[in-house]
Amino acid sequence: MKRFNIPKWQPGLMIIEMVTTIVVSGILILGLGLSMRTILYHYQDDTVLNEVRQYGNNVMREIMKEISLSRFINFDNTYNFLRIDLTSYDEFGNPKNITISANAIDGILFNYKIPLNGTLVLPKKGLYRNNNQRNISLKNFYREETIVVSSKLQRFAESTITLTMDLEVETVNAPGGKHVETLRFRRKIFMPNKYISLASTSGSMRPPL
Repeated sequence: MKRFNIPKWQPGLMIIEMVTTIVVSGILILGLGLSMRTILYHYQDDTVLNEVRQYGNNVMREIMKEISLSRFINFDNTYNFLRIDLTSYDEFGNPKNITISANAIDGILFNYKIPLNGTLVLPKKGLYRNNNQRNISLKNFYREETIVVSSKLQRFAESTITLTMDLEVETVNAPGGKHVETLRFRRKIFMPNKYISLASTSGSMRPPL
């Protein structure tokens, strides 16, 4: 009759195997948790940044449109932010005045109100922004004049400006601590009415033949 050798239970070996399994499982779970947190953070961050980019592009488009239609343009600074006073005229010759201003909390304002009848709002509230998860503010809004590279292009340079707007996204609960990201929107804007007025002025200053 054949005998079967049944291995004896080795309690020491079983305990070591159990401890090893628990440690390895803990490391895997910890790594998976950190990976999921990172993936979730990037998803939330991309969602918010896309809305901020959309706001920045839309508001710069509206500013460019108003400037291109204006006959008189004046640039000033208020509380370290650029302010633009515009005057245009309708088909009946009636003036239309618009003041474009900015502040850190509300972003860009037209006549001290939210543009597009209150729809173009700085996206401070929404998904992944409540309870101070992410703070969004306007950091900079300024203009730069075009450098004259040739006397023939002087009139064009004087009629062209570069507008820059910086929006800041501060993430409080980012992996590794607080994270701040700045999104810059820069547009070169041509002012046709100023170009025409400069042309008429230079023409009137020519000596008679």
